Amino acid sequence: MREYKNNCTGPETVLSKGMFHCLFPQNVVLTPQLNEVYELALAYYESKILTEEELIQNGAYFARIGDQFTNHYLMCTGESVRLPHYSSSRLKSFFQKNQFRTGYATHGLFPYRGKFHPQMIKAPINDMGLKAGDTVLDPMIGSCSVPIEASLMGIRSIGIDASPFCRFMTQVKYNSLTFPTDPLNHALKKTDKVFEIFSDFANQSDQTSKTESGTHSVLPAQQSLMAEKENTLNQVANLIGDDLPEIFDFLFLAYLDSAGYAERSKKKSPLTLFQAILERYVFVVKKIQGVMHNFNLTPSTALILEGDSRHMAIEDCSTDGIIFSPPYSFAINYLENDAFHLNCIGADIDQLKERMVGLRGKTVKEKYESYIEDMDKLLSECARVLKPSCFCTIVIGTNDNQLSKALGIPKEKVKGLHKIIVELASKHGFTTVKTLARQISGISNTMRNEFILFLKLTDQ
Repeated sequence: MREYKNNCTGPETVLSKGMFHCLFPQNVVLTPQLNEVYELALAYYESKILTEEELIQNGAYFARIGDQFTNHYLMCTGESVRLPHYSSSRLKSFFQKNQFRTGYATHGLFPYRGKFHPQMIKAPINDMGLKAGDTVLDPMIGSCSVPIEASLMGIRSIGIDASPFCRFMTQVKYNSLTFPTDPLNHALKKTDKVFEIFSDFANQSDQTSKTESGTHSVLPAQQSLMAEKENTLNQVANLIGDDLPEIFDFLFLAYLDSAGYAERSKKKSPLTLFQAILERYVFVVKKIQGVMHNFNLTPSTALILEGDSRHMAIEDCSTDGIIFSPPYSFAINYLENDAFHLNCIGADIDQLKERMVGLRGKTVKEKYESYIEDMDKLLSECARVLKPSCFCTIVIGTNDNQLSKALGIPKEKVKGLHKIIVELASKHGFTTVKTLARQISGISNTMRNEFILFLKLTDQ
């Protein structure tokens, strides 16, 4: 019989205990559904960087520390995102399988394309060493994952986006953590009337947009929309008995969500979709506010700005960490995807093309070149506003096959976007501390892999 050095290294002992006892303390229990290598790595780093109390308060991948459940686990358990009975089995399965990754807190409001898994953002915030009272910057907020996660962790945040719709959506998600919910109960009883008011406003916005298209009358058009919005706000306020702008914006976001859904699917009427989505929105808000009440948790401040990330109105050396994901400009046309929503809020789409990273240029090659130019400017700004010796974490997708076709060069000569970003970052004083890879499932036809880059600014 084969001899082993001691009983702890025999096959039966090693296999029965598994690898987790080698990586984590015995009193640690990981969250369910953790099944990817990058998740295990992020959890391992959390366990080494955070204290047990910090793991309970802010850990991303832990269900229990000793006999105490973590905030993340309690935030995600219970009934998941409430879906209408006619939802597809695929959609229901997605939320069941990703209960601890996405959909919790107010992340479940408006399913924006290309969004982070919020759980995946919470872990790097911890792994960068950010603590309560620090400030984290996301110069491309998209759907608000970073500000929401940071605010629930006691970390201040600054979020910037060139898209006025992304800024609007982010502000709604953040406001929803604290505004009163009684007016929402009134709105649920009168969804048909609320829907009618917003439909009239959207039609007016669309007509104004078409009328002013191709002209230089942008300011009068915006003034007309603002006046119409004020009138719409008053109608909704009279209907539900509350004139809080935060409540109006929340209801309007639900309407925009349902209108976008109705454009993609003709199976249900727009009103039916609005009713179901508003019910889901209200459920989401009441659930997270109940959890926050039980935790005695007050969200940290989040400053949400509309602006150009290549020229940020932020002071030098004023942030303790940065985390963002550049737009997948070769995979998703964000302006085309958000056209209806942008028109409803009176945005000038032609101006946005010049402000949004990677959208300038006519050919794919020109867009690629403008993307690299824009990212160079953005990384220079990140180096300026970040404190020395602090981290900038970038989550970026890449597809060598697609870049090969776009640039007209053999695949083996293509540099992945993540490698290009690392090279650009090094010009501005960043060094690469760690790179984690993960496969993309949602848009894998255009983005095969995604990389989490932990970059550290040198102490100059």
